[in-house]
Amino acid sequence: MADSSVSVSGPVSIESDSRYRVAYDLMSKIAYIENVTKDRKYWLTLYHQTLKATEVHHKLESILKED
Repeated sequence: MADSSVSVSGPVSIESDSRYRVAYDLMSKIAYIENVTKDRKYWLTLYHQTLKATEVHHKLESILKED
């Protein structure tokens, strides 16, 4: 029987490439660049916009529009 042990040396990073994670990362980068400390509505709106940005069929006007 083969040895099935696993060994890791150094830091490990597990990342997801789901559209939800991409939207979260984009939201974080936008907020960092804009240097914002806002309320819950801002964060939820920004996340909703970045989530729409991960879909192919949304145009910029549609993404920036608050629903």
